Amino acid sequence: MRHEALALFEQGIKSRYELDVIIGIDEAGRGALAGPVYAGACAITDPRGTMFINDSKLLSQRQREQAFELLPAHALFATGSSTAAEIDADGILPATYRAMEKALILLLPAVRQHWGIGSRIGVVVDGSLLPSFLERVEHLISMAIIDADAILLSVAAASIAAKVSRDAAMRIMARHVHGYGFEGNVGYGTREHIQALRIKGPSGEHRRTFVVKQLVQTEELPLGRAAQPGTGKRR
Repeated sequence: MRHEALALFEQGIKSRYELDVIIGIDEAGRGALAGPVYAGACAITDPRGTMFINDSKLLSQRQREQAFELLPAHALFATGSSTAAEIDADGILPATYRAMEKALILLLPAVRQHWGIGSRIGVVVDGSLLPSFLERVEHLISMAIIDADAILLSVAAASIAAKVSRDAAMRIMARHVHGYGFEGNVGYGTREHIQALRIKGPSGEHRRTFVVKQLVQTEELPLGRAAQPGTGKRR
């Protein structure tokens, strides 16, 4: 029933706006203390057999990775990212939107080739605000939907692409940036990560604006309680 609801809602949006295809866009890593923020853009080419697609937050790491391996047979997708330095310089929201724009620009040529130059393309962004960059891309019908990754097949698929791609990048980063546990926490504020920050200070891959805020918030708390922001659902 879960998958049926995702597919049904997607078809409903396509019918309502007379769309040939929907490109779903979602982000991963927005709340992390280190590493880039990623965005995924995804268009479903064949919805048959896509029972493996779900909101990435509801899947285990193994399920996400398995879904990512199956995704190319059913979808076109691309990812984009913004670095920790870009996040510190511009703020997390502009950096997230830049990652989304990169992913969309990478994906659009393949979508237009697959569905045809004159096809009606919809773009659904997970969130309450429509990013301004969508105004610069012609011939798109764009909308923002809160929790779209939980109700729309293409956005759920985009969330998987973004999350798996970012996690993989963080595990590669862990080979070169030691002592923070990136291979396990993928940049989020776990107890061990915060303890390492207090001892070692931030690395060049940390979002310094995020780290300062996190340490100020947790300075007077027992270390066990400081782990709470990083132990829930991660994006």
